[in-house]
Amino acid sequence: MVRFILYFFLLLPSTLLAETLIIQSTTSTRDSGLYKYLLPNYPAYSNLKIKVIAVGTGQAIVNARNCDGDILIVHDREKEVEFLKNGYGIKRHDLMYNDFVIIGPTKDSLNIQNSSSASEVFLKIYKGQHLFISRSDSSGTHSAEMKLWSDTQLNPRRHSGDWYIETGQGMGPSLNIAISLNGYVFSDRSSWLRFNNKKSHSILYENPEELRNNYGMILVNPERCPNNNFSDASKLFDWLSSADAAN
Repeated sequence: MVRFILYFFLLLPSTLLAETLIIQSTTSTRDSGLYKYLLPNYPAYSNLKIKVIAVGTGQAIVNARNCDGDILIVHDREKEVEFLKNGYGIKRHDLMYNDFVIIGPTKDSLNIQNSSSASEVFLKIYKGQHLFISRSDSSGTHSAEMKLWSDTQLNPRRHSGDWYIETGQGMGPSLNIAISLNGYVFSDRSSWLRFNNKKSHSILYENPEELRNNYGMILVNPERCPNNNFSDASKLFDWLSSADAAN
């Protein structure tokens, strides 16, 4: 019995004693497979329990503000700057980028593919009153969508529940709804590429320069969150910011 107990504890120190580090993340970075690919290459990975909580950008920021996160990875520059300005984060790094795309029925009855800008696409959808599926979930993708609507000086929410459908859900469920209702949807490219239920939908408008989607990484302020794992978070932050991680 004594021999069994000793053996049991000798097998478990790496799992029992490993420090936990929480990354509050937007869903698209998780869905892209970034963490599964990148984090195991971190030199201290085996000695650290890294927990990724993937939600919309708005919720991830709220969670980090409430000290439920050591590192924040999101894609809404204005909210990121506000987070830093209010003292919740101590430094920020441009981690990566992809771009947004506009998805719709391949038949393209609104001639979206010949549009000169994303604003023109939204104007065509508005005038045609064709079904448009919006995440409406305070995510970075939703913020980017609303900025484009603002550029058109039109307010689609006046038609909420009619042709403008607000799901309040993530990218995957919103894409599924757009497919099932034969509607249009604004998505980040990586989520669309990994989406398996495309059916008769495709990318109708893309412009990587115009619709660039930047992801920022922020180290949470230990003075605001003294019980957080700042020591390990700072080391991981520095590694993710390094050329080693980028390569």
